[in-house]
Amino acid sequence: MLRDIGYVLDKLEWMRAERIWPEGGRYLWTDAFGVVLYVSLYRELGEARWLDAAERLVAEVERVLGRPRGLRIGEAPDRDGQYFHYLAMWLFALARLGDLRPGYRGRGVALARTVHPAFVLPGRGVIWKMKEDPSGPYPGYGLGAIDAYDGYIAYQALDPDALAPEMAQMRQLIEAGWRDLAVEQDLGLGMMLWLAHFCPQEPWAKPQTERALHTLEAMWVDPPGHAMGARHAFRVHQLRRLARSAGR
Repeated sequence: MLRDIGYVLDKLEWMRAERIWPEGGRYLWTDAFGVVLYVSLYRELGEARWLDAAERLVAEVERVLGRPRGLRIGEAPDRDGQYFHYLAMWLFALARLGDLRPGYRGRGVALARTVHPAFVLPGRGVIWKMKEDPSGPYPGYGLGAIDAYDGYIAYQALDPDALAPEMAQMRQLIEAGWRDLAVEQDLGLGMMLWLAHFCPQEPWAKPQTERALHTLEAMWVDPPGHAMGARHAFRVHQLRRLARSAGR
């Protein structure tokens, strides 16, 4: 968490005043990070109000987005269906809250056991987006690239013993695909770096970390200081190599 607590609190107050968050419409991805933020503020400041805020947020998310078999993507009409990586981030948030309030860890385990068989095709992959029931894949969506990693880390954070069978299926998917996996999207690259740091001893973690850092380096444009698309970045990287070779 950013150590400038004053900055964090000011930004949080600004978002509240502008009704951006948490007063805005529920969105599972944002709310998962919000729970982690509240827990982090509680750990930093020791003020019970932040732990209370985390619990209120969980209750509100479950009230608005909760479904018999999972959690809807968001409150807005066009945010229907379920994303596995959103659910995994929510499970991670419940794990962090469960460090302080153990009951949330059990709720996370129950949710993981509910959604896992709907999304996971053992030996094949994890469906990226499901219908809201979730009775089948959302039209037009296939398997996710790093969803197995999302689930593996979330399950590990929750309870690796209780979720051992589910973790084994995720580990099998990771083992089958990590050598050929090349993430090219900026959010995916950041997520891969974050996921890998939890288990640096895993065989996939170091190679994927190095691959992600290499790709991000190729994407970075300085000046002015921004990341370009990975496909274009690869072409630029190759041209730079050719130019250096020609100049020798």
